[in-house]
Amino acid sequence: MKKNLFKICFLCAIFAAYAGDLSANYATELTVTDIERSLAKRMEANASALLTELNSAFFSEKTPQLTKIRGMSKEGKSSLLAMWETTPFRCIETELIERCYKTTTGYQVRNIPMFLKDMPEVEAEREIVVNFDRSGNIEDVCFSVELNMYKAIMQSENNDVIDDDRRRQILSFIENFRTAYNRKDIDLLAKVYSDDALIITGKVVKQVKAADNLKNFGISQDKVEYQVQTKKEYINKLRGIFKNNPKINIKFENIEVVRHPKFDDIYGVSLLQGWNTTLYSDKGFLFLMIDFLDGVNMKIHVRTWQPDKINGEPLSEEEIFKLGDFDTQGIRNK
Repeated sequence: MKKNLFKICFLCAIFAAYAGDLSANYATELTVTDIERSLAKRMEANASALLTELNSAFFSEKTPQLTKIRGMSKEGKSSLLAMWETTPFRCIETELIERCYKTTTGYQVRNIPMFLKDMPEVEAEREIVVNFDRSGNIEDVCFSVELNMYKAIMQSENNDVIDDDRRRQILSFIENFRTAYNRKDIDLLAKVYSDDALIITGKVVKQVKAADNLKNFGISQDKVEYQVQTKKEYINKLRGIFKNNPKINIKFENIEVVRHPKFDDIYGVSLLQGWNTTLYSDKGFLFLMIDFLDGVNMKIHVRTWQPDKINGEPLSEEEIFKLGDFDTQGIRNK
């Protein structure tokens, strides 16, 4: 009896050691700089535990057990699991040293490199940003813009964006906006578009076949056709896209932010969007007119999308939608 009991205890010890070794193999340790040390330790412990759990779940092909992560909000866990459902991901590095940035609601750590499962090689590596509250607990996780793009916007001497806090707010909004598509968060998207939002989508269409020699004169046989949708129509269409595409992966590049010359709380955001889903992929110019309604919360009044090329040639600068193309006076008079 004692021999059997000893055997059981020995096997349990071996299993525990084995499980511990597995956990160590998947571990990612984050060190946070530029912040008071006791707060940094809490942030490090919470983020390291989360990244290690994501790594473990990725390799074991299971859902992350986020109940283990005590220093993470319920909303943050729900949001991350929605991201995981469309595309599992893991951290590429085992050790990270990253700077802490102060935000209007707490802190964030950027530049955390991840690898996305079942994505084309050029799309598989992404960075995430981890947002913390003032106590060092994780509030949410988003796919971030690349660090060089973040720095370019934050260090820009362009006075169209007034201060660092406002720049960070806009970037955080853009990152949350993009991640909402990745995690199919239809409720958040319905919330950020204003009820009377103008939504314009361009599509390259073939014209009726003309004479063969038209091309010799530089006359295109293709054109961009634009469709205008209401918010309700757009959100309903999105529901169908989310339902029919198990995987959705959105990428933002070349982000530019411009403040309206008359209304300080209205901004135009222009960028190049890569859209990759299970059934469809494209690339084009996305423009958003964003309004800080009360100085903090933001609404999108205009969303446009245009193909980046037509007949294999880049869309001309004059054709790309910008802030000055839309009536902002009408928005302020409502």
